[in-house]
Amino acid sequence: MMGSDKRVPVEDIILVNNVLKGDVNSFELIVEKYQVNILRFVYGMLKQKEASEDITQEVFITVYNKLDMYDNKYSFLNWILQIAKNKTIDYTRKYRKVFESDIDEAYDVSSTEMGPEESIEFVETKEKVEKYLKTLDEIDKQIVTLRYTEEMTFKDIGEILNITETTVKRRYYKVRDGFKVFYK
Repeated sequence: MMGSDKRVPVEDIILVNNVLKGDVNSFELIVEKYQVNILRFVYGMLKQKEASEDITQEVFITVYNKLDMYDNKYSFLNWILQIAKNKTIDYTRKYRKVFESDIDEAYDVSSTEMGPEESIEFVETKEKVEKYLKTLDEIDKQIVTLRYTEEMTFKDIGEILNITETTVKRRYYKVRDGFKVFYK
């Protein structure tokens, strides 16, 4: 399923090889480079700040311990995101909770550059999107999260979720059309 990705940054391959040779500083650079991406991805699935931070730490522990299993023919970020996806699924299975976003955090995202009307409209739209996302299954939530928060291609999303690019596109457009119907 996973095809060759010619966009693997040489920097990532060098960092991975250095870590495998025992260079801890190179691993710290990997964490710095990808920590925000992983945290956003996990938070996009859980909507829980502390749990997302804990899972992100677990992801990097796993990355460190399994770095020798990484195949540099593929995107390093996609490999890390697959680990993040699996850790998040494990967490949700373990705790079986309904994850709700913190209302204070929803209001924190409104920009100070917006006027009061735009800010209210933004918050209302964000609430509609979050309400709709709660109706989706996990794979559809992951597709939307990867597409919007990580701005990933359908091909990369397919690699991370281990489904075909065509399936990702089909599900994505179905979700997008469903949102239009949901709020008519």
